[in-house]
Formats: sequence, C-alpha cells, structure tokens
Amino acid sequence: MVWFDRSPGGKKGPPEDPPERAVEPPGAADPSPAESTGEELVAHLYKGSRVTGQLTFHGPAKIDGTVEGEVLCHGVLTIGEGAEVRAKVSGDVVIIRGSVEGDVAAKKKVELESPARLFGNIDTPRLVVTEGVVFDGDCSMRGAREKGEEK
Repeated sequence: MVWFDRSPGGKKGPPEDPPERAVEPPGAADPSPAESTGEELVAHLYKGSRVTGQLTFHGPAKIDGTVEGEVLCHGVLTIGEGAEVRAKVSGDVVIIRGSVEGDVAAKKKVELESPARLFGNIDTPRLVVTEGVVFDGDCSMRGAREKGEEK
C-alpha cells in the first residue's frame, strides 16, 4: 500500500482507514532521522508495493517495497531492510538498510546501515558505513573537499 501526502489545497491528513502496520519489537530497528525528530513522512511505500518510473518526494520518505527507475527526495530518504531498489537515487540525506542497485547521490550525507547492500557509485560529502554492509562501487566526496576549502 502507498500513501502520499498532498500539497496545500489537496486532501488533508491520512486516509479514513490507515493501513495496518506491523509492530516491531523494541530495538528491532533504529528510527530514521525523520521518525526520531517527529517529522512526518510525506510518503511511505510499504512492503509489497511495486513502483516503476520516476518518483519525486518533497519531504522525508521511506521505501520498504520494490522500485525501478529513478528516485529524487528533497529531504531524508530511508530505504528499509526489505526494500529492493533498482534505480538512480538522490536526496538531501539517503539512509540505506535494504538492497540498492544503482548510483546514489546525496547533498548532505549517505548512511549505509547493516544489512544494506549497495551495488553502484556514491557521490556525497559525508559517508557513514556500519559493519556488515556490502558496498561494491566507487565513492566520490568532492563536496567534502569544497567545504574544507571554504573554511
């Protein structure tokens, strides 16, 4: 199931009957920055969702389903453990816990958290990789050099 928040003037709030969500045991997964700051997701592609094409999110979003094509997020994009993404991915902050085949670009930071699997190149000023992650590709951190030269 997919639920998208509409921009001002459109539908307000969640649908009448929100989808049933699986309850995870405490400590099963760390919340994304959007979840921990209380900022509401503008979109959540639940497990079992399948999307092909170009997705653009204006705000924090989470993907737990399957996506093929291109994903652009103006905010924090979280790719959950069960997600399978075959796409060019870009956003302000990209957090990957699932499987991604394609290049990833972030304006601020990319986080690869176990059990992430990334087969593609990364372009970001900051990169965080935890133990247990599989990353096969190249990493460019040009933004980090430019920020260092500004100081």
